[in-house]
Amino acid sequence: MSEIGVCIETFFSDLDYEKRIERIYRIGFKSYEFWFHNARFDGKKLIDEPKDFDMIAELNEKFNLKVSDFVFNHPDGGIMASLIDKHDRNKILDNLEEMISFAKKLDCKQLISASGNKKKDIGKEEAIENMIETLLLTMKICEREDITLLLEPWNTKVDHPDCFLDDPEIALKVLKEVNHKNAKMLYDIYHMQIMKGNVTSFIQENIQYIGHFHIAGVPGRNEPVNCELNYQYIVREIDKTGYKGLIGLEYWPTMDHKESLKKTMTLFK
Repeated sequence: MSEIGVCIETFFSDLDYEKRIERIYRIGFKSYEFWFHNARFDGKKLIDEPKDFDMIAELNEKFNLKVSDFVFNHPDGGIMASLIDKHDRNKILDNLEEMISFAKKLDCKQLISASGNKKKDIGKEEAIENMIETLLLTMKICEREDITLLLEPWNTKVDHPDCFLDDPEIALKVLKEVNHKNAKMLYDIYHMQIMKGNVTSFIQENIQYIGHFHIAGVPGRNEPVNCELNYQYIVREIDKTGYKGLIGLEYWPTMDHKESLKKTMTLFK
């Protein structure tokens, strides 16, 4: 099966990142991801705190771990700029190379990009066009630096009511217009099950546009077991497409975090 990674923001949130990384190594993971370069999630809220990329790089070497991705731009952290607002375009472009330099310290090849929140003065078609134009400009830098931007749609029914991009078909339209190997979709199965369903068919038909997956149980965003989605089946179908990327666990554990991850990992063995 595809390699399973873990988001270290939603696990062991009472620990510093050094201890979190060691914990996931001890459990048996080889890959992980995190959210923001400039904030720590303590289980309840984000705290302004720059990540120590040198320390993370040393731990990765020590434990033979890799970082699959982290967040570039987002309404809550990272570079707080919106793809849908052309007035944020320079902020995105001006900060992209610094974010790539952080990624290169970790030999990380992918950055997550949110669309931004809806704005009353930006209509749907204008927002889509702005996303396309901004991503096209970022591709010049991403191609040169061998970095992929992962465009992530979210659900607006439960978790992110203000987000513009909540439809995988719109994300697909944007990516087809950008038409570049360094622009892919982060297909979060939890979010997209809530918004659209039909996740297996969408994956099978559009795998060439998907660069990363997130999974969590639906409903609740907890362990991906005993929920309305058969993740063993979904991951097997992902494997059949020839997908070579990672699948990230990004959920809120309902039990001891170590036991939760061990229980989840047995699902995919």
